[in-house]
Formats: sequence, structure tokens, C-alpha cells
Amino acid sequence: MTKEELNIEIEKLKVSLEAHEEQVKDLSHDLNTAKQRLEDVNKPKLTNKQFSKLHEVIENTLENFDFSNCNSYEPEFEMDYDGKVGLAHITFDGADDLANELIENVESLFGVTDESDDDDESPSE
Repeated sequence: MTKEELNIEIEKLKVSLEAHEEQVKDLSHDLNTAKQRLEDVNKPKLTNKQFSKLHEVIENTLENFDFSNCNSYEPEFEMDYDGKVGLAHITFDGADDLANELIENVESLFGVTDESDDDDESPSE
């Protein structure tokens, strides 16, 4: 083969490789979509209205939570070389309180049913 024929062959292989890369990307995307659908198949379904109410409850809980409560934070101070004291780090310790408040508000929005241990299906199915 001549140099020109080899260059042409290389270009053909590059084009073929690029086409197959696109196919692999498409197949990978399809695989990820199928995996997500498999994960979602047994999840309980919410209507748009229910989801909007859930969103509203979460938003309201976060807006009404008292983030200004000083007991919810653990500050860590440092002293600079020039003798100035500064706040090096602050940790929010109110996450449990926030989570409990959020859970209570979500529970008040929906009815919770008891399911038997051997039944994994939701009562609405």
C-alpha cells in the first residue's frame, strides 16, 4: 500500500470509529434510562397536585425554621498571627431538628398506612 492509500484507510477508520462512538453513547444513554425506569417501577406514584403540596410543605418548613437560634451552631475560632480572633469554622448542629420538623410536616400532609412485613407492594397498587 502506498502512503496515500494508508492515509485514506486511516481516515475511513476514524470516521467509522466516530460513528461507533456515537452509537455507544446512544446505547449507554438508553441503558441508563432503562436502569432508571427499573429503579422507578416500584416507587409510589404522586400526582402533580400531591407533588406540588409536598414541595410547598418542604419549602414552608425550610422558610419557617429558626436558623437564627444560636444553639444550633458550633463555632470554632482561631487566632491570627497578629492577635486577631476570627471564626475559622462553623458547624450547623440543628439538622436533626430540621429533619424532624420536615418529617412531621410531610406526615401531616399524607396518610401513612401500616403494611404487612411480607407485602412489599403499596396499598394503592
